[in-house]
Amino acid sequence: MIFKNAFHLLVDNFLLTYKFLLYKIFVGVIVLALSAALVYPTLNMLFSSQPFLDVVTLFNEFFKALTTGDVEFLNGFAELLQEHMDTLGSFIAAKTPNIVFFVVAVVIILLVGKFLDGIGNFAFGALIGDKMSSYAKTSFFSAYISNLGRASLWQVIYVPLTFVYDVVVLGLCYAVLIILLNIISFAVVAAVAALMFSVALFLCAQAVKLTLFNNVVPAFVTEKTNLRGAWKNTFSFRKERFSCLFSTYLVTCLLILCLNVLFAVSTFGAGLLITVPMSYLMLISIQFVSYYTYGKRKYFLGKDKIVQPEQSDEDDFYENFEI
Repeated sequence: MIFKNAFHLLVDNFLLTYKFLLYKIFVGVIVLALSAALVYPTLNMLFSSQPFLDVVTLFNEFFKALTTGDVEFLNGFAELLQEHMDTLGSFIAAKTPNIVFFVVAVVIILLVGKFLDGIGNFAFGALIGDKMSSYAKTSFFSAYISNLGRASLWQVIYVPLTFVYDVVVLGLCYAVLIILLNIISFAVVAAVAALMFSVALFLCAQAVKLTLFNNVVPAFVTEKTNLRGAWKNTFSFRKERFSCLFSTYLVTCLLILCLNVLFAVSTFGAGLLITVPMSYLMLISIQFVSYYTYGKRKYFLGKDKIVQPEQSDEDDFYENFEI
């Protein structure tokens, strides 16, 4: 029900996809400008180095061997990867001052990008919240300015937390990839299993993150609550609600991954201009639909369609009782 209503809400507000795209382009230009100023020289040095090119070539050969069934290459891939990574590590160690500056600059740029993205997500959440509560058409600029303070306050906490979380998850995915490549003797099975479990771990981790922080932005927008109230709302899940939301987010993340990969390949990347902002809006729609549903609030799903809160069996016992 949550997924279906969120999808209907997305379709009813599909024009927001283009506004979201423009905002993403705006953030991308800022990130690109910072990267060109701070990161490009070191990045160019790293990408043009022979150790890095060897690692890229190795991964290209890995995916080629995976599709052609080159068992001999796949059997020795883990050892070759370790050897190439050691060589790359030695090269990086020799350029320590450049690399330290590069890492610090990359982290700062990523945090700035995530911060601006988060404020945008908050503003678009406010637009969807206004549509759900009263079917009001609020301008993006108005929603952005009016929620800038609370959005910034929340992003100061949310961005560092999720950045560390995502780095740990990516590290675990890499560890799972290497471990499975080493412990499974049959090369093709090892490669497929390693990729499968790494992707599955990543999707599950994203679903957990989205589930835990599901209520924060809707609480800010709908209840006009403070940070403490929104944070308290985050960890007030019942087991059944957590399971339902986790399942919804897991399936949604899987569909988003498949949809974006499909459109990226079939349209040479052009389709991502629609599917990427649409994916973000779908996740925001799930946040608000689940918040209204579990909070037993009625909301607009369309101009002529209002969803009423479901009554529990105790609420409608006397209405349904027949003699």
